[in-house]
This record gives sequence, structure tokens and C-alpha cells, in this order.
Amino acid sequence: MAKVSVSTVSRVLNNSGYVSAEVRRRIEAAIKELNYVPNRAARSLRSQQYRQVACIGPSVSNLFYNDIVIGVEETGLTYGYTLSWYHLTRDRIEDIHVILNGFYDGIIFLAPFDIDDLIDFSKIAQNTPICLYSDRGKSYDIPYVYVDLRAAMRKSVDYLISQGHEDILFLGYQFDDPADNPRYQGYLDALEAHGLPLRTHLVQMIPNHQDTISYGHDLVRKIVESGIFFSAIAASNDSLAVGALRGLREVGLKVPEDISVTGCDDIELANLITPALTTIHIPRHEIGVQLMELLISRINNTHMREEPIELPTRMVIRESVSRRDRITANH
Repeated sequence: MAKVSVSTVSRVLNNSGYVSAEVRRRIEAAIKELNYVPNRAARSLRSQQYRQVACIGPSVSNLFYNDIVIGVEETGLTYGYTLSWYHLTRDRIEDIHVILNGFYDGIIFLAPFDIDDLIDFSKIAQNTPICLYSDRGKSYDIPYVYVDLRAAMRKSVDYLISQGHEDILFLGYQFDDPADNPRYQGYLDALEAHGLPLRTHLVQMIPNHQDTISYGHDLVRKIVESGIFFSAIAASNDSLAVGALRGLREVGLKVPEDISVTGCDDIELANLITPALTTIHIPRHEIGVQLMELLISRINNTHMREEPIELPTRMVIRESVSRRDRITANH
């Protein structure tokens, strides 16, 4: 229809090689009239690339990972890659073989800490380009993007202490070894830096993958009803903090007049609730963008940087914290 050779059409479709403006116009007009779509399977056989990547991690019902996946997907599409998402945990580790045998040019692992003792990332990388997101202070010999969650949590607790709070309830993830828990270590760092003792009854560890709004709500209600005193809550994520806000309200405590609350992650909900949540901003969308950029560079063997990519965090001051000297404590 365009009265040109197959190779000329190919150059237009793949945006490779010179084609005059008039010839390109005729080919694009023919494509539109015929509703032509390239055969993806045939192109993959010829190029040895599938233009697909896999992303493996916890459930996207966790708003933190959902935003990262959006960044991965949007960036992939700009490069012509589609994305397949897999929810993989220790209980379903055998499913990794199905993924590795799939038609993917590369794989992104969002929570390697959950499965890194069960699979060999270095071995996988010998056959498939991969990259990781690491936020628990662990280093890998695979390209990865990370944020310093230990420093992030310290910022949050430092801020509460600067506002006069000493009895700070920590809501965090449960680890077999506390030394491997960066958010808890950040909490300890802040207490130590300000000469405050660790009060173990103010440390509440939550089973992994149960750090939800409803869990934060139920837990804080139980703590208040048990008579434990605290003037502030440092939650390890915003979901727990949001749940805590409602739990406090239901037992007759006001935020921030009676209890101050901070979160960590800065999910969209944090700025929509009342009072708006003071929290730590983690650049989740940018994490996704950087992961996809990193993976594509591995796929194409370009800019093969070996050092990890660190993204910064920052404190976001909103409405959920008051100075301790303005609070009337009810023991």
C-alpha cells in the first residue's frame, strides 16, 4: 500500500535508519488505514528481546510498594517495555521457577530481604539481568536502589524529642534479630543521642506484612486501655500511624493535643486525613523510575554502574505533632 520495501517499513516501525519524510508519511498512513500492529512474538524471535520485565514483591495492597510499581511501569512503557507483577513470599518461593522460565528481558525484586536466604540472586543474574530495591540496610552484589531507613526513622524520633517528648511509643516490624531492623535502630539512635533510656514497654513489634491501618488501630486501643503512658507515637509506616490516629480518637484522646503521632513513607493518605500526618517522605515513585532505568541499562549493557543508587528522605511537618509543654499529660 505504501509502495516501499519491507525493509523500509521495518526502519519506520523500529525507528532505525534514515527514511525520508514523504516515505515515512505514506507508511504511517498505510499503518493507520490497515490498523496494522507488529507481531510481537515474531519481533522477539528476531531481536532476541521480549520487551517485557517482571517485578516481584509483596502485595501491592501495601500502598508503599504500589507507588514503586507505578514508577517502574510508567518508565518501562516509555522505553517500550511492558510489566508483569508477581506477589511472591517465602511461602510461595517455588513459584520463582515459573517466573525465571518466563519470557522476560529482566527482573526487579522489590523485597529481596524476604527471600534472599532461599534463592541465589547472583546465580539468577548470570542468566537474566536483575536489580533490587533494598531498604533494610543490607548490601548486595547485584545492582540495587536503596534508602536509609535507619536515618529516616531517626529524623522522625529526633523531631518528637525536639518537641519535648520523651515517652515515645514505637510501632515497628518484628525481626528475628533487632540489629537487622533499620527503623528500630533509628529509634534507638535517637534515644541514645538525646540521653534517653530505652523503655521496652514502649516498643511494640508487629508481625511482618501485618503493618496495616486496622492493625495500628487495634493495637493502639489495646495499649491505651492497658494503662501504658506515652506522649507520642513514632510509627514505622503511615498505615500504622493512620490506624493509631483513629484508635486514639475512639478512646477519647486528641491528636496532637493529647498525643503526637508521626509516620514514615508519606503515602497520599497522610496529607488527606485530619489532622494531616507529620511523616518522613520516601520517594517511592522515583525508586520505581530508578529501578527501571537501572534494569534497562543492564539489559542493553549500557552505563553498567556497579555502585548502589541511594535516594534521599526528608521530614514533612504537618499537623499531628504538638510541643510536650503544651500538653496536659494524663497518666
